[in-house]
Amino acid sequence: MITRPPNTGANAGERLGFAWRPRVVFRHRRGVAQLDVRQRHVHNMNSNSTITVTLTCAIAFYVLPAFAQFSGLSGFSEAFLRDYSSAQEMVNQTKSAEPLLALQRRYTNTTEQAELEVSIGLAYGQRTGVVNPSNAVTHFTMALRYDLPEKTYIQILMWRGNAQEQLKKPGEALMDYLRDLLACSYYDLTDGWTEIQTSKVPIFINPPDPENEQRVRDYNLYRRHLDFQQFLLMQRYYLVEAVKRVRGEKSDSQILEMLQTVTPDSSRYGTIMGWLKSENKRPWP
Repeated sequence: MITRPPNTGANAGERLGFAWRPRVVFRHRRGVAQLDVRQRHVHNMNSNSTITVTLTCAIAFYVLPAFAQFSGLSGFSEAFLRDYSSAQEMVNQTKSAEPLLALQRRYTNTTEQAELEVSIGLAYGQRTGVVNPSNAVTHFTMALRYDLPEKTYIQILMWRGNAQEQLKKPGEALMDYLRDLLACSYYDLTDGWTEIQTSKVPIFINPPDPENEQRVRDYNLYRRHLDFQQFLLMQRYYLVEAVKRVRGEKSDSQILEMLQTVTPDSSRYGTIMGWLKSENKRPWP
């Protein structure tokens, strides 16, 4: 049970990085943070399937901090975050990636450059009025030079593969999707989808209680691992569908040959080929 204590100050909760606010999130999307809540079913026009929408007015404990942007990195300066936020707004207004490109000339440390490469790639890959798949591929490729979190690496390969498809380059797209499946194959996904559970003990926003702080850390660790597992299951589903979409007339033996150019680790071949041959059921409820 999650219990909110009396308000002890304007920034109560913020000192632990929490916020008390209603949210609406898609349960099967990445990066969501929800607790035990009501459910509503809506139609997903992209997948022609029914998904569960979660509405919650409870505290969301596991959320990415504001300073972790698309790259999943942290440690950005206040000046960078301020200018980055303004640049993102300008991209929407001007329908141009130039505001983000201008930041590359001003902010040159490794963390900032990595964030900007991912953000520019996404602007060219997905932002209305800015889409340019060729430029998206260029910036996603640049982003992959950096030491990024595993989740970000997997996302970028998917995004770059999507851009290659837009460029009518199914071979290049297929290679990225196989690289992504390889990354997923190093995790044990045999248990399938597990729903997120609420804490079995009370957790408060900001009481002067060391035991509560430990309970928060325990719950956050649980959420990080479970959220990542759900992310991997979703990615695997989408990647198998993507491979089916772009493989064309390529036989299983040809796909295997492509895998062999990606990695010498033959222990992964059977897992990946098994995924491609099996029925690809949607993992989330």
